[in-house]
Amino acid sequence: MTEITGINTPKYPKGTLLLAMYGSVGKTAILGVEASTNQAILGIRAKDSEILNINYLKFWLEYNQEFLSSQSKGAILKNISLSVVEKQRIDLPDIETQNRIVAILEKVKSIIFKREETIARYDELLRAIFLDTFGNPIERPNRWKLLDTIGNSLTKLSSGTSYSGEENKLLEDDELGVLKISAVTKGFFNANEFKAVKKDVIKRQIIHPKKGDLLFSRANTLELVGATCIVDTDYDSLFLPDKIWKVETDESVIKKTFLHYVLQNKDVRKTFLSIATGSSGSMLNISMDKFKNIIIPYPPIELQEQFEKTYLKYTRLKEILKKSHQHISELFSSISQLAFKGELDFNTAVDLEMLLENDYTFFKENSNKETIKLLLKRLDKHELNDNRFYDQRLYDKAKEFVFELLKEDKIKQVFDNDSKRVKLTV
Repeated sequence: MTEITGINTPKYPKGTLLLAMYGSVGKTAILGVEASTNQAILGIRAKDSEILNINYLKFWLEYNQEFLSSQSKGAILKNISLSVVEKQRIDLPDIETQNRIVAILEKVKSIIFKREETIARYDELLRAIFLDTFGNPIERPNRWKLLDTIGNSLTKLSSGTSYSGEENKLLEDDELGVLKISAVTKGFFNANEFKAVKKDVIKRQIIHPKKGDLLFSRANTLELVGATCIVDTDYDSLFLPDKIWKVETDESVIKKTFLHYVLQNKDVRKTFLSIATGSSGSMLNISMDKFKNIIIPYPPIELQEQFEKTYLKYTRLKEILKKSHQHISELFSSISQLAFKGELDFNTAVDLEMLLENDYTFFKENSNKETIKLLLKRLDKHELNDNRFYDQRLYDKAKEFVFELLKEDKIKQVFDNDSKRVKLTV
């Protein structure tokens, strides 16, 4: 949160819980510095920190954000009143229980952030490898001479089909999702950005995003027009709108992975702005003809293939991390639900993966016999794979924990007659 100054605005001390009352209703933050707010932000402090852990309230508000948002008013800018917040009833456990819940949720949250940071680092690494391999795609390197239009590398350029639909909902059996342009704006495919459309109203041919497809946003704001992404898997329940193109290249000349990174380059994006129509304050649009006439380098296909191998390698690693991120996000939601319903069993609240992200003391305090059995089962095959440990670091840490458990006699070694080898057991 940035520090704000203004006339007649309250100043809150460091550690104050902030709650958004307008726009992004229900979003929260803890002040890291003393700061002022305007009427769009509500500051909340605990009268007695021995009764209320302010971070417990923060997690409670986050868990109930959807309900708070449903209490908002306003057709254009949603807002909630102070009275709506004051009337919320919260079941408040004793401070020790609050502290334990906060500790667990903060641990899980930190792992979620770690996953996001690691994924972002892989993206940065790929951009660095691309520049190291090809240089700036607009400045013709000495390594090759050939420049040509994008159009001469294309086998097909297809536009999707738009239908109006309902946002922020799960798809029913009789619905498909038409993608929003926000599905591609961050440089990766976001399958959650869609509007639900009834199947019976879809009369024209549609294009489903498939694994490996290169998508291009031909219309958007000044900052976002021309965004691209590569689809990670097949999505038969989604289809492209008219503002997103599917770009198909002659792979013997230009690889889609190469073109994706070329089109993300800031100098190429300046070209988009120079050829786009529409005012800077509204939606800009790029025509197919102008897109096809953009000049790009055509480096040797061997270099492109080399980069593609690297891209696919890191993409596989990112997919493993994304699955882990999804799993831990679901764990966070599950723990929050149980905690705020008063049903959280602290002995089973944290799964093995989360335990391994922390030190042995945390593992010992939060694990039980079932957790230790799972740890031994995952180590039993002596192999590293997606179903056991997603990286070498966790695998090594799991073995360290087993040695500690052996020293403390929490597990023992027994000879298994069937397999004719020593096994570990609880």
